[in-house]
Amino acid sequence: MSLPRLHAPKEHGQILAVPALDQVGALLETNRSILNSVHVSSLCKSLAELRRLARRELLAASTKYHQEAGEPVPTDAPSPPTPLPEGEGSETWMVAGHQPELFHPGVWFKNFALHRLASQHGATSLNLVVDTDTAKPALLHVPNDGRLGRIPFDRSSLETPYEERAVAEEATFADLPARLAPIMARWNFEPMLPMFWREVMKQAGRTPLLGERFAAARRSMERHWGCAQREVPMSRVCQTEAFAWFACAILHGLPAFHATYNQVIHEYRQTHGIKSRSHPVPDLATDGAWLETPFWAWRSGQSRRGKLFVRCTPNAWELRVNGESWPAVPCQNAAHAVEAWRTLESQGYKIRSRALTTTMFARLFLADLFIHGIGGGIYDELTDRIIERYFATPAPAYLVLSATLLLPLERFPGALQQVNELARRGRDLIYKPEHFVEREPQIEPLIQAKEAWIARTGLTRRERVERFHGLRAMNARLLPYVLPLKQSMEAEQREQLRRVEWDAVASRRDYAFCLYPEEMLRAFFMADVYRA
Repeated sequence: MSLPRLHAPKEHGQILAVPALDQVGALLETNRSILNSVHVSSLCKSLAELRRLARRELLAASTKYHQEAGEPVPTDAPSPPTPLPEGEGSETWMVAGHQPELFHPGVWFKNFALHRLASQHGATSLNLVVDTDTAKPALLHVPNDGRLGRIPFDRSSLETPYEERAVAEEATFADLPARLAPIMARWNFEPMLPMFWREVMKQAGRTPLLGERFAAARRSMERHWGCAQREVPMSRVCQTEAFAWFACAILHGLPAFHATYNQVIHEYRQTHGIKSRSHPVPDLATDGAWLETPFWAWRSGQSRRGKLFVRCTPNAWELRVNGESWPAVPCQNAAHAVEAWRTLESQGYKIRSRALTTTMFARLFLADLFIHGIGGGIYDELTDRIIERYFATPAPAYLVLSATLLLPLERFPGALQQVNELARRGRDLIYKPEHFVEREPQIEPLIQAKEAWIARTGLTRRERVERFHGLRAMNARLLPYVLPLKQSMEAEQREQLRRVEWDAVASRRDYAFCLYPEEMLRAFFMADVYRA
């Protein structure tokens, strides 16, 4: 899928949709045509068969997940505003996903768009809670007295996946609103953080997992606003039979997949002039006969994940993580390989998708249309090429959605211009002080002397040096007469610089959604902006 360069909207209330929202119906139709005709030759199965399996499993996994959380199970397929052909509503899926973190409103916007677009097109909507990614530092960024404050809500951990990331300091976690209260009291609005945090703390008795507390509290807010849709953690998706078929399809042709993956990354770096070997993602490594796979792996109870390496032999896939040998997976029969792969989880061996394979699975095995944010939309250009070359099929198109909401803080949009103007006037005060004084009798001789120095031509180097020093001396003698004005301008410049710094802090779009007023978020998310 070829996308234009994606940039976050700059102005408050702006929405980014690529392609445009009125193209969603056409994207669904085109994608269904592609996905229903693919045959996964390495597994001797049609993609349509695997997609039916994946959807059945995820509906069951989602139902169990919501029930375990004590939540109502959302309906599977919202009713479209106009009748659809028989069976289309139940066969159409729209999917999105994100890490269970305190993301900014532009990310949360996707959830509401997913719900509304699915309703319009008679689709089942599913949001993937990507708890297989590593947890970010437990810090909340807030505007604080003109600067960016960093308020901890727990002890940060190192490279721990969200599915393993338990709250370490419950007291620090619980009293975040109290610690933020003095800062928020200086704002000219009431953020939803205290109310949201009460929802978060309701989950503390149910789960120690930080990300799950955030996800459940967010869903509670969404239901309160009339947005209810299925969710399931990616960690549970990776335990399904359908995901095992997907993983085995990659391992069956791992040398070819490995080469394709790295070639695509090299081409992307060359096209975009990227010199870093770690961007957009690192290459898959080789260690003799061992090939790195696009999966993370770790043992149950461990807090850090490792890279899964595989050595392919005629009879089995030998597995290795961080130098430790894992049970081999027999590979002579696809069904037996899938069964052995799934058995690893019950033995305490966890294998999870990485970013590209997460969306690759979602786009091929689940969605008729996947909704990305800006970052995912950029990186999934790589996924497109891998799908097209390895699976020998056109990649289904995806939708990129984001939005910008700014905190309703006082802004000073003209401050930078004032700083530049004051800087220019400040230079003139030093080098042209005569322009800022009245030509009074005691000053007139000094001005005339300077004008005389200005009139001197300075034909030789010695004359030019003499002229320079003469002008500088006259400026220094005139400076005391403009010193009060200079001091006043410097004070004004300091004030305008403070406003520039504050404006940079206030105009960030990436503050956590819980810092915004509930009324602002609800009005924006529930507005009728999704209709084609």
